[in-house]
Amino acid sequence: MEACKLTSENDANDKTEKPSCSTQTVASDILRVPSPPPEMRAKYRDLLMACYEQAVFFKDDLTEKGQRLHAANMAWQDFIIMADNLVRQVQSFASTYDFDENTPGNGYRSFISVVDSCIEYGLGICKNLSVARSTMFFRKKTYVKEVEACSQLLSSLCTCLKYLLILHEWSKDSADLFAYGHHSAEELFEMGDTINQYCFYGRCMGFQYGDSIRGVLRFISISMAGFSETFYAQDVDGPLLKTTRSVWTSGKYLLNPELRSRRIVNLSQNAKIDFCKSFWFLAESELMHKIPSIVGSSIKVNQVIEIPAETLQLPKTKRTERTNDDIDNDILDIPVPSSHLGPGLVIQSRLLSARRREGMMGLGTTRGWRKLPARSPSIIFHCHGGGFVAQSSKSHELYLRDWAVALDCPIFSIDYSLAPEAPFPRAIEEVFYAYCWMLKNSSYLGTTAERVVLAGDSAGANLCIALALKCIQQGVRKPDGIFLAYCPTLINFVPSPARLLCLMDPLLPFGFMMRCLRAYAAPSPEILTENSKSEEFIKEIRKASNDEPHYKLSLDKPNSKTISEGTSSQKTSDNHKWEEIKKDKIDVTTQCGIEVAQEESEDSSENTFASASYLSQTVERTDLPSTGDNDNSSCVSFEDDSVPIEHHPVTTNKNSESQQYIDHFLDTYIVDTTTEEAKEDDGSKKLHGMPAKTLSEENLLIDISKDMLTLDIQAKLNNAVNSISSTIDRYTQSYEIKRDGISQKPLEDLRNMDALIARSPSAEFAFQIPKDPFLSPYYAPDEWLEQMPATKILTLEMDPCLDDCVMFAKKLKKLNRPVTLDILKGLPHGFLNFTMLSNEAMEGSKICIGLLKQLINEEENENEDSTTNDQTTSTVNAPLESAEQRAPSSDNSLKN
Repeated sequence: MEACKLTSENDANDKTEKPSCSTQTVASDILRVPSPPPEMRAKYRDLLMACYEQAVFFKDDLTEKGQRLHAANMAWQDFIIMADNLVRQVQSFASTYDFDENTPGNGYRSFISVVDSCIEYGLGICKNLSVARSTMFFRKKTYVKEVEACSQLLSSLCTCLKYLLILHEWSKDSADLFAYGHHSAEELFEMGDTINQYCFYGRCMGFQYGDSIRGVLRFISISMAGFSETFYAQDVDGPLLKTTRSVWTSGKYLLNPELRSRRIVNLSQNAKIDFCKSFWFLAESELMHKIPSIVGSSIKVNQVIEIPAETLQLPKTKRTERTNDDIDNDILDIPVPSSHLGPGLVIQSRLLSARRREGMMGLGTTRGWRKLPARSPSIIFHCHGGGFVAQSSKSHELYLRDWAVALDCPIFSIDYSLAPEAPFPRAIEEVFYAYCWMLKNSSYLGTTAERVVLAGDSAGANLCIALALKCIQQGVRKPDGIFLAYCPTLINFVPSPARLLCLMDPLLPFGFMMRCLRAYAAPSPEILTENSKSEEFIKEIRKASNDEPHYKLSLDKPNSKTISEGTSSQKTSDNHKWEEIKKDKIDVTTQCGIEVAQEESEDSSENTFASASYLSQTVERTDLPSTGDNDNSSCVSFEDDSVPIEHHPVTTNKNSESQQYIDHFLDTYIVDTTTEEAKEDDGSKKLHGMPAKTLSEENLLIDISKDMLTLDIQAKLNNAVNSISSTIDRYTQSYEIKRDGISQKPLEDLRNMDALIARSPSAEFAFQIPKDPFLSPYYAPDEWLEQMPATKILTLEMDPCLDDCVMFAKKLKKLNRPVTLDILKGLPHGFLNFTMLSNEAMEGSKICIGLLKQLINEEENENEDSTTNDQTTSTVNAPLESAEQRAPSSDNSLKN
């Protein structure tokens, strides 16, 4: 974990204990052949001998770099022997923490795989070094850095393995990856050695992943480092200057991995939540929003729907025993979200569907010869990830399009409010309200909602579990299945083996994860005070606007009135007319085209959908007349993902800043504002009214003007050179990251940057997180978990949330709930967002589709809830092999 104490590479080498069987020298000029232990694994033995051979080769090279290669290979041998010894210890007990015997996977096994990947990476470096050292263009300096980086990487991994031994000592009697939560991360870090994190983000970044994913992760890390230069630049710098500096510094971080690693670790430890949000929100830019419609799967419906904050009523779930008093309590009032931001705010959502279906809102009328498909029997309720602080349904649209096409059912994705402005429990309140709204108005979403499946990744998966628990608690119809991708189930700072992977995770560094969890679960007092002020302000606005006219979009109820005598007599009750209405107390005669809202005679819950508005990227015309017949066979033609074109008039202002800038530029850099023709014209006019000059006077004036002109040009050239020099300095300078958010120019010595971030990890844990089951589903009581629907969990071998998924699956299995666990290899946390950039990520998305299909097509019977453990886990057997069957084209890297 990144909050560990940091030291320089030399300190880490000095503090690493030497194994008893390390390579030794008999004399200063003689090297003894290493004798590896007989139980040492083959790859470790091969790397050990390769390092010995390299050390012998460069022993006689008396140059500085040659001696550094010799010393690095000698130290590398010590770390190889130490790593092999530690790995064998961890391997002896790792299997006791598995979900079951057919699903090997937990944080202990993950670190074994990480060390194995490091050994393979080192073998590749040694092989390249053996080939390159005899060539004419041998880059000795480059290989010195590569070998030293690999040696230091293995040293840091050995320190991590020692932490695992401590964790096992805490939980060896219970096989609990969280050790029952009796120990804190601070206690763990105080018992272990220091860790040098820079090796994880430098030349060896992404060594534990496949080649395609490794390239994506390096690009993201370079972008993060370059973006930090722009984010922490001075406010007086303009956008052009900031953009140029970002491009320049990105090249610097590309060419200098050591500088990049220092920058990323510095960011991870000191950057505030504002930087995390700003960087992740780059996916919300206008350019990124257009990418899904260009390269993604083609879909027919992609609508943004705004759900109004109105009281909802739903029937309670049926109970076996009912009394007369219970009959009046069969209707459940769904509360409006009100935490932190106050009530009344709309909830934005997105509806995606591969086909336009019967009853979908905003589709208008259809052509008589084309009948829309019937409503889908199922729907996916989706919650996006983003650490509770960033992203939206739009940034997840690329893979959602693939899901909508492959599953052939609507997907309803929720854009819940984000922290730190909207901390817990605002997000779960909005998700629960949107879920209830969907159940009540499913017919307008193109589905009968016979089967409702929840799906979410990362933070969205956490909200899906909390939503299911909320339905169980409130007596609302619970979903028929849940799909969870790399889900955090314990929002607390309990140490576990997999959570140590945050030390080397390029996408989810420990510092970023800590700040996201703190912003959502334990907001600062300043945020809470600001939220209370905003809530009071909103109340004052509502109070002041009670007597003012209020307009809203409403959905008229179908009627039998004929729109036109010349049109067809076919009518529909599913396609409705969107029109703008006005509340009562407004004169109809003074409002053209606006109808006065009538008194609501029915229950308010029946008209909840009447206030839902939507913004469509698919449908251009939304104010279309509806007919009253049940025939659903009239339609207009639509273009996929079409957006109405808006025309904005261009206005000019001579007094604008741009005009003033041009005038200043002309006055400063133009020697003479008149052209030669203008001079001749002016001269011919003045000759008539001026006496002729003598030759001496004329020559004198000409000589003086030449001298003045020469001096003026030289001065302006000097100013231009100085201006260009200062501009280049401004565009290429770097700013240091400070914990208090104040940016300063970099210090002369880059090593001082490391000293600035070597701080105690205690500051990261200086706050408490409540043990709320809607925040941490792992704390949910058994009586709730016993009613959980069928759950399919997909997690990753290198995911910091791996242990969360394993422990939650164990808990459901213990309660005889239907649960499966799939563990994929070679993919990072958040891989679903990289389906366009990596083949492995695309194949992982296909596996997710296979799991969702099982939940949609599964006929779950409530009477089968008491199945045996073997029946409960029958679909878990060999998860990677079963994943291959679900997606036959899966890449082999997912199964290795």
